[in-house]
Amino acid sequence: MGLRLRLNLLLSLLFSLALAVAIVYLLGNTRRAVVDELRASTELASHLLRGFRDSGAAAGDASAVAAFVAHLAQQHAPLRHLRILLADAPPPAADADPGQARQAPAWFARLVAPHETVLRQAVVLGGTEVSIVADASAEIGEAWREVRTTLLVLLLAFAGSNVVAFVFLGHALAPLRRLSAALEGVGRGRYATRLATSGIPDIDVIVSRFNEMTAALERSENDNANLARRSLAIQEDERRHLAHELHDEMGQSITAIKALAVSIGERVEGPLAERARTIVDVSSDVYARVRQMMTRLHPVILDELGLAAAVELMVDDWNGYHEDCFCELVCRHELPQLDDEVRIGVYRIVQEALTNIARHARASSARVELSVSAQDGPAPVLHVRVSDNGVGFEPGTRSSGLGLRGMRERAQSLGGHWTLTSEAGQGVCITAEIPFAGN
Repeated sequence: MGLRLRLNLLLSLLFSLALAVAIVYLLGNTRRAVVDELRASTELASHLLRGFRDSGAAAGDASAVAAFVAHLAQQHAPLRHLRILLADAPPPAADADPGQARQAPAWFARLVAPHETVLRQAVVLGGTEVSIVADASAEIGEAWREVRTTLLVLLLAFAGSNVVAFVFLGHALAPLRRLSAALEGVGRGRYATRLATSGIPDIDVIVSRFNEMTAALERSENDNANLARRSLAIQEDERRHLAHELHDEMGQSITAIKALAVSIGERVEGPLAERARTIVDVSSDVYARVRQMMTRLHPVILDELGLAAAVELMVDDWNGYHEDCFCELVCRHELPQLDDEVRIGVYRIVQEALTNIARHARASSARVELSVSAQDGPAPVLHVRVSDNGVGFEPGTRSSGLGLRGMRERAQSLGGHWTLTSEAGQGVCITAEIPFAGN
């Protein structure tokens, strides 16, 4: 449950308590008003009857009593809610007043109805008992017509308060939602995110600290990228130097050994000639392996013929060593001239991806795609995609190995983006987007 909903529920609870207290207070006042009105009317009628009795007009004259009672029964105010009846009179007909016919709801009548002792009194006039019965339903009906407007106003105020609180909380918590989205972006590596102040001092303190944190992370990320780029450059320089050393020193030595063995084989016969030929074969094998090592350390063709030719040769060699899995190379555009850093970076990404396919994928086919997007930004982008139909894996269930981490760091050191998508049984797809400057 979100913070906005929690706070709104809490405010709704407080508003509900306030509404309940107001309704209880209103119903209590209404009940007291009904009781006071009925008691006052009953006391007035009783006082009038006693006054008539004390005047002596009711002594022994039943017709005078009946006439006086009929006169009182016809009074509209303030005896409109009383029924004054002789003891032997028939029960009165139902009240036909349309105003009193509109009765209050049963729950309201139960809450404000007075006790029976308030509703009935009796006075004896000339030997005749006169009953004074208060009509509580009529009084309650009038009270309901007055109270329902107040109840409606309270309910509207309750609903309006909840709406205003919900809107206000949404506006007040908007900076926190933006902060949450920004933190999610930072978690995904978007360290350039900055937040604007909200005008709320407490939240602006958090915003200021967040901006300082993202600025520090961005500086650290740039420093790490520069360090990784420098480290990779040093590594490639060492590999290039080692490849040249192997070519110049060991290659020449092996060539010399092979030449000497050939010379010896031509001059001798028998077992010595056979051993000379063996030395030639071993020298050729060693030289082939040294050439493979030199190619893996630093492919000379990458400098001489460019990225496309180097990747093509890599894929051909890979297919030659992996007969159970065929790799297809698709170069959708003619690749432009690329600088050394981009060429070797992309080459290493494809090389490491194919190595992972050979080690882990158990795939029957793989695909390497190279393409260049149109220049719609500061620089065109080289798209690299390596995919297979192997066993795949769930990215969240397995930690990234050194190979995957190395590919990601190479792409990031070149200012690009690297993504991996995979599902169990659906293979793996690695994509790198590398911006470059060139023709």
